[in-house]
Amino acid sequence: MTSGNDLRRLAAIAALVAMAMIPTQSPADTADQTPSVWTVESLMAGLHQVKSASAHFVERKEIAMLTRVLESTGTLSYVAPDHLQKITLTPAPETFTLDGEMLSGVQANGDHYTVSLSDRPEVASLVEAVRSTLAGDLATLRRYYWIDCKGNRDDWELDLTPKNSRVRDKLDGIRIKGAELALKTIDIDERDGDHSRMTIIADRP
Repeated sequence: MTSGNDLRRLAAIAALVAMAMIPTQSPADTADQTPSVWTVESLMAGLHQVKSASAHFVERKEIAMLTRVLESTGTLSYVAPDHLQKITLTPAPETFTLDGEMLSGVQANGDHYTVSLSDRPEVASLVEAVRSTLAGDLATLRRYYWIDCKGNRDDWELDLTPKNSRVRDKLDGIRIKGAELALKTIDIDERDGDHSRMTIIADRP
């Protein structure tokens, strides 16, 4: 059974690691390939074109039991169709990697772990927020999440509400804001009042 702490950590990995990618091509490069009407279908069609991406991030976490905000920085990378990695550099080094069905990492204390998604359906649900979004796989994303896409091409918001009841017991939802095909911020709202926001800074060629 997945504990609350496990879900919190894995939700951060799944929602913030890989959904925070920036397309390596500029929005201008894909403008002629993306429908003029901005919908979740056109957003996913654009993301489906991305084969690799990288970015730097600043993540700020507000934890209900703490009076101060926790801040971390690091790098993000994605290679289609299913390799994702988040490397935290400050305040302490940590690494989280997703390859296919295996999620592995090294925590700040040096402990290593490996999780098989086939053995953890709740974790798989979280990871599909990542994999399906980056792959532009709208059908799979809809299998795991209720989706609300707002705004327009220049200023859009994607709200994901988990369908899995165990995930929903811990996680209210994920909110992604961006412009064209560039992600700008990702927010995670948890049921216990904790909140995190990641601001993404694109690596440009």
